[in-house]
Amino acid sequence: MLTNEQRQRFGAWVAAVGPRAVAYARSLVHDESRADDVVQECFYRLLRRADAYDLERDGVKILFKAISNLCINQATREKALLSLNSAPQADGEPVPIADPVALRPEQILQHRELEQAIRDALQVLSPLQRAAIELRALGMSKEEIGDALGVSATNAGVLVHRGRQALARELESLRSVADFDEKV
Repeated sequence: MLTNEQRQRFGAWVAAVGPRAVAYARSLVHDESRADDVVQECFYRLLRRADAYDLERDGVKILFKAISNLCINQATREKALLSLNSAPQADGEPVPIADPVALRPEQILQHRELEQAIRDALQVLSPLQRAAIELRALGMSKEEIGDALGVSATNAGVLVHRGRQALARELESLRSVADFDEKV
């Protein structure tokens, strides 16, 4: 049974870590309500065994590892779509990379095409590579990525590196088209 002080500490920890955890889960499952469910389930499992962990020291890496594992398992079973930036908004439009108000119409179109190309290119990656790329995009170090995915820091670096190489190969055709358009 938790004391009031422990409940307050855990509540503050959940409030501090929650938005980042939901953003990560949403980038993996591509659905806001499923992301909320995944994070809630992971928080529940983690807090149920809070006495076994030092949440202040290790909680974030344990939580992100649990989110990664649950999302990867779901992706493997359901072949869920993943994106680099974030899930589409409620209206189905992707969240823009840049402020669309500051862009001309042709730039908006190019950004939408780029976002779609990135989403398509991400489908080539394995679930572990996608998760590693997502975690890196959230600013995590190789050590943190390794902890979250249950691999060594070296292997996490390899996953990010190979994932980036595969993305570059997939997006190369887009670069060739852009170079051609500039010459015309």
